[in-house]
Amino acid sequence: MQNRVKKQFCALLFVAVILAHTAGCAPADTTAAESDAATVGQSDAAATVVSTAAETETQPVLEGNLFLTVSSITFSQVGEREDVYLGLIPRELVTWESENPDVISVENGVLTAVGVGTTVIHASYDQREVSCTASCLAQTREELESLDDDILSAPKRIVPEVDLKEPCTYFDDAAIVGDSITYMMMQYENKDNALGNILFLARGGVSMRGFVNRYKNIYFQGREMYLEDAIAQSQVKRVYFLMGSNDVGAGLEMDVIFDNWRTMLDRIWEKSPGVEIVLISSIPKYVDNPERQTPDSYNPMTVEYNAGIRQFAQENGCMFLDLHAYIEDHWGRMSTLYNVDNYHLNEQGCLNWLQVMRYYAQYESEGGTLV
Repeated sequence: MQNRVKKQFCALLFVAVILAHTAGCAPADTTAAESDAATVGQSDAAATVVSTAAETETQPVLEGNLFLTVSSITFSQVGEREDVYLGLIPRELVTWESENPDVISVENGVLTAVGVGTTVIHASYDQREVSCTASCLAQTREELESLDDDILSAPKRIVPEVDLKEPCTYFDDAAIVGDSITYMMMQYENKDNALGNILFLARGGVSMRGFVNRYKNIYFQGREMYLEDAIAQSQVKRVYFLMGSNDVGAGLEMDVIFDNWRTMLDRIWEKSPGVEIVLISSIPKYVDNPERQTPDSYNPMTVEYNAGIRQFAQENGCMFLDLHAYIEDHWGRMSTLYNVDNYHLNEQGCLNWLQVMRYYAQYESEGGTLV
């Protein structure tokens, strides 16, 4: 009997020891596991930081220059905004700075007029930097209207300067089609061959309606011929068009104008399948402003046409070049600086147009794309 009791007591004592040992060890094992996991997590985080730093240090410096649309821009009044960046470096990698953000602020190449005055905008990347002057004329509409006509009739934008006497071969396989506006520019271009060997297919009074309906054709190599035939025979690879002034001036509906464009482009591409087409915006005409009407009351058809031709270009596989922006004043008219007879550009206006052509050619030659 005593032996049996002793055995039962020993068994109970053994179980108690086992339970006590298990209860004491479980928390210690869990803490160790958590500690190991934390150590691994810290190691992974440290590795990630090192990896990110290494990637930052080894990130290649991109090639290409910085291009702005302007060397100078003047906003009419506070609140106006404009994107002045062309590339070629992704804009989020560019460092932007305004010397006076209380006048003009800048964010990723978009300028905003904040106050009246003038400042300088800088864009930099690696060792490259480009800048432009940015101004704002007035705080309110009333202040704007009180300014002198000489100020308000000045150009809103100035294209970056290009040496027009420097030899240029970019346009050697290109043609430019236009009416008397283009014909007048040709006279000044010929002085220094600013566009190299570009082919001028220009004739006074022509319109897209005229080309489509054969009212008035083009002269090439001493003969009058259809436009699409002249382009095909010239074997150019790109054609610039500054057309539309006479169509707009004739009061044609916009859908009619763009139907004519489609017809003409189909004819051109049928005979010259690979030719590139660049559509240039129409320029505003000069209008006297004795009563200082609102800017949108001048050249409303031209503004509508230019918006349409930009969209038409995007939808029909063409490129677009905005000349209007470099010609207009603060009333939306042709600046008096460039005006000769209210419709055509004087010598300074034509030289400005040549500057625009050369600057965007430089931009394209370095990898930029007209949109």
